[in-house]
Amino acid sequence: MRIPYKIAVVTATLLLISVSVAQPVLANQTDAAAAIDSAKDNILGAYDAAKEAESAGANITVLTSKLNNAGLLLSQAELAYAKNDFEGALSLATQSQTVLNGFASEADALGLSALQQQNQDFLINVVGSISATLVILIAGFVACIYLKRKYETSEAT
Repeated sequence: MRIPYKIAVVTATLLLISVSVAQPVLANQTDAAAAIDSAKDNILGAYDAAKEAESAGANITVLTSKLNNAGLLLSQAELAYAKNDFEGALSLATQSQTVLNGFASEADALGLSALQQQNQDFLINVVGSISATLVILIAGFVACIYLKRKYETSEAT
């Protein structure tokens, strides 16, 4: 039994087309999965940086907003990946990472600023307390001397 020439050519052509189409899809799938994993790692690192800044006393509202945006983009990327939209997933995962560009340095700067503010507040409180104590002691001493002289003057008359 011989396979007709036209069927063999069509079969071979379809086979070549499916192999050439499958390869880019697989590459896109791999790229999308790698981008999603990388975005997850970036979000976890950014979360840790924000947590450190907050523990230093920084106001992390801006950082939280950026984290929320990156997380939203990542969840959209994962949804696109689940729907086999690998190009969309790759794009959204990349956008998620872009939102977090410079996040760590911003978190560090906020944390450092908060620590400096705490140190300044501490110094103001300590210096203010010491100054107030000295003023009260000196005023008491001056009042004591004044009253002693006044008492001595009134006894003399």
